[in-house]
Amino acid sequence: MNRNFGVIDLGSNTARLVVYEQDSQGLVTEVDNIKRGLRLSNHVQNGRMDEEGITKTIDCMRQFKDLLEARNIRDIIAVATAAVRQSDNGSELIDRISKETGISVRVLGGEDEARYGYLAVVNSMSIDEGITIDIGGGSTEVTFFSNRELLASHSFPFGIVSLTRMFLHSEVPTAEELSSLEHFLSTAYSSCPWLLNRHCPVIAIGGTARNLAKIHQRAVQYSMDSFHHYPLDTEQVVGILEQLSLLTLEERRQVPGISKDRADVILAGITVFESLLRHSGSPELIVSNKGLRDGILSEAVWGTAAPTSILVVHERSIDQFMNRYQVNKPHAIHVSKLSLSLFDQLQTFGHHTYGQGERDLLEAAALLHDVGRTINVHEASEHTFYLLSHVLLAGYTHRERLLIAMIASFKSNKLLQSQLAKHTDIVSKTDKSLVEKLGHLVLLARMLDRSMSQAIHTIRLTDDDGPLTLLCMGKRAGLLEYSLLDEPLAKLSKAWKLPISFRPVVVDSPAKP
Repeated sequence: MNRNFGVIDLGSNTARLVVYEQDSQGLVTEVDNIKRGLRLSNHVQNGRMDEEGITKTIDCMRQFKDLLEARNIRDIIAVATAAVRQSDNGSELIDRISKETGISVRVLGGEDEARYGYLAVVNSMSIDEGITIDIGGGSTEVTFFSNRELLASHSFPFGIVSLTRMFLHSEVPTAEELSSLEHFLSTAYSSCPWLLNRHCPVIAIGGTARNLAKIHQRAVQYSMDSFHHYPLDTEQVVGILEQLSLLTLEERRQVPGISKDRADVILAGITVFESLLRHSGSPELIVSNKGLRDGILSEAVWGTAAPTSILVVHERSIDQFMNRYQVNKPHAIHVSKLSLSLFDQLQTFGHHTYGQGERDLLEAAALLHDVGRTINVHEASEHTFYLLSHVLLAGYTHRERLLIAMIASFKSNKLLQSQLAKHTDIVSKTDKSLVEKLGHLVLLARMLDRSMSQAIHTIRLTDDDGPLTLLCMGKRAGLLEYSLLDEPLAKLSKAWKLPISFRPVVVDSPAKP
């Protein structure tokens, strides 16, 4: 039976409710997401949250509760961060929320907040070592991890709202104001020696990071509509900061990519990123669309331990895709098995020297080749490409996601050329040969299980008789698959520049190892 639950993040700048559905396998899908801008940091005066801030918070939580009740969801995880944590009357607010809405809110400590950001990153990104930074309205959390293991973390008691209030008093900030902010940040980072000169990626979490990615993507007309795992080098971050610092508030609101409710505080947020990049000697900033709520979710579903290998993340993400789009799993797994078998055997014969990276792309594409069928059988390839290039496949970079989408949806060179032409900023002309070769492996493997019955259970390449022959071990003679193999095998032979024929071999069941 599926489980529906809500996660509420009562932040210092915004409050957000996300509704999830967890299937019988434990895999989770986001089904609703709503945000309210509260700016609670502005309502903390002399260490206490004022009545206006309290009223806004309770009204928001009451609305969230109404939405959850409309969906008949009673399983709620609610947390509050810096604004409530730093308020002397924070416990009073939590009590009132509980009494007036029935929602029990847990106030997170800074270290917990940092750990959840780290969990979100290692559960959704293929990065083994990095620094995470999650800047909110009233606090900023940083961590350092290596070999996917959390080694250090810290929570700074400042965020985009409080930094803007402290330093950026002019509508167009003066050089002195920006210099004072940068000096303050440099001093703060120096209190954590483990941040200095790490020379690893900085992974930025939160709304400011998403706005930064959106600004850059709009400016360069980026061809993919995704922020997660989007990289910017240090020079690009500096360039955007310099450009925005010359604009008035109204002019910033007009910049494509900036949310209207963040234009007044975004300069402080980007300065926080830029300062950390310089302090840590990091070559690039990578944007994460996953953050606190996702860390809380991963802990609730998978436990407190982080996945030790990116392969775990890949497996979960692929499985979730297959469930969501009703893929015939026995068929998909068999197509993957046959594709990988042929790939490995071609390496053994020494005709090509692809590595584990290409093999992993092939495996993912083979498992997901049928996701588009749930929308429309006749245009399944086009739908497969669209879904894999637009719906997040966690643990893969943008380039890897596109290559998987192209391999999984491969049908003809004409379709591939069209896909490549739309994404020349992410994939290159040299990728065409790889996609073509791996795509033909998937096409052939699909035809080897056209009846979706796994009647051909094993394949083996042999050159005993001279030219390469594909021995197809099947349950009986006269299978449908044998009548359909000539064309895909001829096309594969052309793509790989290897003449390959096939020969059926009747074997009742797979040979035991």
